[in-house]
Amino acid sequence: MSDSDRRVAVAVLAVTAVALVARFVSLGARVAHWDEGRVGYWVLRYAETGAYTYHPIVHGPFLFHVNRVVFGAFGASDLTMRAVVALVGGLLPLTAWLLRERLSGTETVALAVAFAANPLLLYYSRFMRNDVLVAAFAFAAFALVVRAVDTGRRRHLYAGALSLGLAFTTKENALVYVACWVGALGLLLDWVLVRARVRDRSAVAALAERGIAVGRGLRAWARDLGAAVVVFLAVVVVFYAPRPEFGRALTTPALLPDVLARATLGSVGKFADTWVGGHPHSYVHFFVHDLGTLAGGALVLCGLAVVGFLHDRYTGDGPRPLVAFAGYWGGASLVIYPAVSDITAPWAMVHVVVPLAVPAAVGAGLLVRGLSWPTGTDVGRWARGVDAEAAVSVLLVVALLGWSLSTGVAAAFVHPQQPGPLVQYGQPNAEMGDTLAEIDAAVAANANASGPDVLYYGSHFYAESEPSAAPDESFAEPGHWTWRLPLPWYFEAMGAKTASTTSEGTLDDTTAPVVVTRARNYDAVAPKLEGYHAATYRLTATDTPTVFFVRNDTASGGGDDAAALRSPVPPSTSSAAVAGR
Repeated sequence: MSDSDRRVAVAVLAVTAVALVARFVSLGARVAHWDEGRVGYWVLRYAETGAYTYHPIVHGPFLFHVNRVVFGAFGASDLTMRAVVALVGGLLPLTAWLLRERLSGTETVALAVAFAANPLLLYYSRFMRNDVLVAAFAFAAFALVVRAVDTGRRRHLYAGALSLGLAFTTKENALVYVACWVGALGLLLDWVLVRARVRDRSAVAALAERGIAVGRGLRAWARDLGAAVVVFLAVVVVFYAPRPEFGRALTTPALLPDVLARATLGSVGKFADTWVGGHPHSYVHFFVHDLGTLAGGALVLCGLAVVGFLHDRYTGDGPRPLVAFAGYWGGASLVIYPAVSDITAPWAMVHVVVPLAVPAAVGAGLLVRGLSWPTGTDVGRWARGVDAEAAVSVLLVVALLGWSLSTGVAAAFVHPQQPGPLVQYGQPNAEMGDTLAEIDAAVAANANASGPDVLYYGSHFYAESEPSAAPDESFAEPGHWTWRLPLPWYFEAMGAKTASTTSEGTLDDTTAPVVVTRARNYDAVAPKLEGYHAATYRLTATDTPTVFFVRNDTASGGGDDAAALRSPVPPSTSSAAVAGR
């Protein structure tokens, strides 16, 4: 390794270390989002029952299987449920090193910085959703395949197949990544044909030449490509296979064909039934929302990406295939996601930001190369403004880095629950830690008592079964457990027994140490719960004010009267906007 490569490697490692620290600091401080709560709840139910089957509405099995292990080893908490996503998101900058043959040293480090410091990636790396996972695994697969082509080392191909398999176990939009790659390759081929025409070469001859070269390459790698497909399929089957049937099939081979069919064709059928066919909505509305997310969480990266893409395309010997490919990929993603998304959610733009980070690194490299630091006798000339280009570059670098860092810190650490371009509606807009700790103490004190630990009151929180038997979620109907989110995650982790009622009379005789209801019911409920204290929080960013009554003799502390804490009840927000899929 040359001294230059060694410096780049050290820089990428340093950036990755900073990225990991940024993702794990105070990771458990934010109250769980609805999506985090529902998946966390189902992981706990899976750990309790040992039963898992693929449900597309909660996406792939990766978090179910991995977090089941994490919870078993470290316990279930907001920190541990997010730890795997934080780890994968924090390690994403390392993938820049795989592309060092296609990027300059400066661009390689800039790519690592983009992955580490972008506010959107930082926020959703501290969030238990599959989007950062699928983006990171898919980009790693892409980078590993590029590395395999650059070095001829087969191990990179196998690692890429493994990474792509993991991407498919996280979220169904891994298919969109593959579609974007195919489209980007087509555009690269078109560029080859255009260049051939400009150079007075036959397009047919150029196409034939490229086809022959690709055919020879595929023939030389045929055995390894076949083995890589086997690796990919093995990862998919192991993750998607139903439990406990998969374990039984390993000891009883006669059961294996049915398990394999359910893991493959059965999963494809479920996916098609849930997601294929689209979701009726205004494309323009979704597209404008996505642009707002990019403006609020990736403005610097997108601006640098445009500059880098255009510079690489129209100057020198460009365009470089890697930069053009990533630019096409990111542009296609921006067009596709407003069409395939079912709700307006900031996390969708993770899939645009990750590929655009490559041309953004080229744009950042232009700025860095414009820096010309003064030394020795040059100080006077630089100070007199002779090196104005360097001065402008310094100001731009400081301003762009400052904007990104301040936005990222504000979103991830200072105001992670306040409404804004990165915060989706299903995020509770409150710090409920003290009340949740009181409820935990109340549940523990009530462990040997009969009856429920937590009683939900009112039609909004009523559910026909406790706990829910399957992740069959419909946000369009009242009386469904998902309207309680993210509370089921917390109560299940506490081991609380829950029940629900719509009858006021039940409150007269309840022995439950905790009662939960909508704030609009406070005046009817409070007189029936003598000896309880109450606190009110919003369970979504702008709606759902909810009162928690905790019996004084079972709680570890006291609270204020809900009448003083309660926020005015706003107009009801459509449940279709709630948290997502």
